[in-house]
Amino acid sequence: MKSILCLASVLIFTISCAHTSSSERNPAQDGTVQETVKTPPLRADETTIWTLQELAQKGRLDILEDLFNNHGINLEKVPEGYAAGAGARVFDLGTPLFAKALDSLTGANWRGKIFFPSENPRKSMGLNRIRHTLLLKTSVTPMASFVTQLLDKHPLVPKAKSNVVILNYAKPNTKGYWQEWALTQIQVYDVMVAVPGRYGPVFIGKTWLGSYADNRTFNTDEPNRLIAWFFLDFNSEAVAVQQKEHWDGSKEKILNPVPYMRAIQLPVMPD
Repeated sequence: MKSILCLASVLIFTISCAHTSSSERNPAQDGTVQETVKTPPLRADETTIWTLQELAQKGRLDILEDLFNNHGINLEKVPEGYAAGAGARVFDLGTPLFAKALDSLTGANWRGKIFFPSENPRKSMGLNRIRHTLLLKTSVTPMASFVTQLLDKHPLVPKAKSNVVILNYAKPNTKGYWQEWALTQIQVYDVMVAVPGRYGPVFIGKTWLGSYADNRTFNTDEPNRLIAWFFLDFNSEAVAVQQKEHWDGSKEKILNPVPYMRAIQLPVMPD
């Protein structure tokens, strides 16, 4: 039973974790090269973490892939602060009843993430906003630590035209929550890009299942198989909408102030 809850918690956690358009170069009649700008599949004012979640739940992964690969914003720093979150499981457990149970808990336990402000604009740490227990209305608690970095590119997402933000969970423990222990047994890794959204940049994230080496390097045997999509919005308007329209009355333990990361506090990460 404990192993089932372990798997469930990780999957729930991972689900529920400038408009730089891509272009095609076409020769003009005079021999010069013209840019044909691709139109995003969603307008910015239509794009929220909840509309993206709905697309994932409806299986419109083609739209998500197009946004992720072709319409990302090039960032100058990693995001910071509280982010509202929504997600969708795409991992097939092979048991419809169990899969349905996990889907029914999506969003009821994982509420988003907290990225710490940092002395290094391209690197920081953060925590997840997770309900302390699966079934009871206990408080949403900061837990499950990660290291985050802004990278120009990443081999797991070779088609992404913008830079990317990675989240590395090699050492997730903070206070020994059982969800953190589960993440040491079933190890995950996130890559996300920012796209234009209704309230400002919205992050579209992909999650893989794999394992970590001692130096925090992540390895996966199935780079083309995701276990989840997730979506984050750090804009205050989105966080307010989450509280007003997508909350169940649970209390939340708020970090005040949010820790500031000095360069010396940040772990060494693999190249």
